[in-house]
Amino acid sequence: MDGSDTEGAPAGGTSHRDGPMLFVDSLDDPVLSKDDYHHISKVLREPDGVPIVLCDGAGSWRRASLAARPVTVGAVDMVPAPSLRITVAFALIKGDRPELVVQKLTELGVDEIIPLNTDNGVVRWKGDRAAKQRERFERIAKEASMQCRRTHLPIIGGVRSYEQLIEQTSTVIRCDVGGMRFAEAFDAVVHTRPDRVVLAVGPEGGWSERERRFGGAVAAVGDHILRAETASIAAATLATAARSQRV
Repeated sequence: MDGSDTEGAPAGGTSHRDGPMLFVDSLDDPVLSKDDYHHISKVLREPDGVPIVLCDGAGSWRRASLAARPVTVGAVDMVPAPSLRITVAFALIKGDRPELVVQKLTELGVDEIIPLNTDNGVVRWKGDRAAKQRERFERIAKEASMQCRRTHLPIIGGVRSYEQLIEQTSTVIRCDVGGMRFAEAFDAVVHTRPDRVVLAVGPEGGWSERERRFGGAVAAVGDHILRAETASIAAATLATAARSQRV
């Protein structure tokens, strides 16, 4: 999660959490997108000149006054990224529930979000659909970051399988019924001091026996059978809370 670094600044506050946050490509010569400027000036009815926070999505931010080309105020400040990154890979589900998952994982401080095609999942993405959904997830993550005043945008990964996930990292915790307590599994993985932990959350039909054979630490998320989106949010909550206690 973002820290609480502050800097001296004029009216409007001294923190990146004070005032509306907007993402720009350059903090030295910022230009707001038409959509962002329209939203804050027409939908939120904020007048030009109101204090805002500009951010590059990688932790750097500075204060400014609202305009299509904002007038910057003060120096660029930086919120450091967490030393332990948390990735959540979740099985795809029907309807708009994946969008809810992305929104809430962003608010919780998850650093990377990966959609999974699973053996027992009823939804599978590939090709153009996968590319379009990834773009949609990126927009949702950006909007959620603006709302929760998060300076580091989460990475939205491409769709993959659990097998591919296991091949790419050795620090996967598979959330599954019958696993060890989540705190114990998390501690066992981070004991080796990795730079990231990956939580894999399966579909409501459960992981297949084939997927289970690929390995990974196994942790239970609570005592009950959860809906896929609930399990993803619960696992992220447990992991980000455990990370913050280690800082």
